[in-house]
Amino acid sequence: MRKICIGNEETVVPEEQPDPELAWVAIDSLLIDDRYQRPLGKSNWARIRKIASEFRWSRFSPILVSPAAEGGYAVVDGQHRVHAAKMCGYKTVPAMIVQMDPREQARSFSWVNDQVTRISTFHIFKAALAAGDDWAVRCRDAVSESGCRLMTANSSTDNKKAGEIYAIALIRKLVEQGQGDVVTAGLKALRSYDETGRVPLYSAVILRPWLSALAANELFLELDLVQFLQEHDPYRVLNKLDQLRKESGKHGKTPAKLERDAFITLLNDFSVKPRR
Repeated sequence: MRKICIGNEETVVPEEQPDPELAWVAIDSLLIDDRYQRPLGKSNWARIRKIASEFRWSRFSPILVSPAAEGGYAVVDGQHRVHAAKMCGYKTVPAMIVQMDPREQARSFSWVNDQVTRISTFHIFKAALAAGDDWAVRCRDAVSESGCRLMTANSSTDNKKAGEIYAIALIRKLVEQGQGDVVTAGLKALRSYDETGRVPLYSAVILRPWLSALAANELFLELDLVQFLQEHDPYRVLNKLDQLRKESGKHGKTPAKLERDAFITLLNDFSVKPRR
């Protein structure tokens, strides 16, 4: 735990303004001003239903409202949350009540939504791991069993080390599809093949087509994947594919599906190749 500290940052003196009021307000007293609020489309209702289905007061921050001229309160921020609360059958919600004219309400709506701190996949994974969420624990374990480590924060290129895995979204997708064994086998093969500690081998550029190809056929996991990598270095495979595309007059980044299919073709050929 750490205290709130601004270090050597200069203090700021805000303009004078009335203090806000914190209160529980009736949902039926809340109003939506369509002049600046977003309309509720299909995706919005999907978001509202998700909030409602996982409703916890520990995840519900007070909404921001302002007294409306016609009575009640205009919702400045929290439209999705308050709809979800009503869907759950609640009659009141916590709110911060601030005196604002309609123009300031619109400005506040714009400012609040523009100033949201973006949460990265690393933040989500780290928090989920601390909470003991099943998907996060399974992702960590699938990677750890290979001798690699799933990272909880990004790092500069110079500071990254072999065996550190930063492709959280890819690992999560595979694990949630029930393919944690693919993650473990694919990374373990890379770890055994990588004798010189090549950091780029563990980047998403390599992992995405490599692990996706292994996931395409469960029989691939029965192959000697280390020997396959010795015969088909991942970087040489992708570089050759990129070279062929350029020779054919195609430019730009090689599509992910083509990269995956290239590994699938090589794995299929490797599976039927006679061994000494």
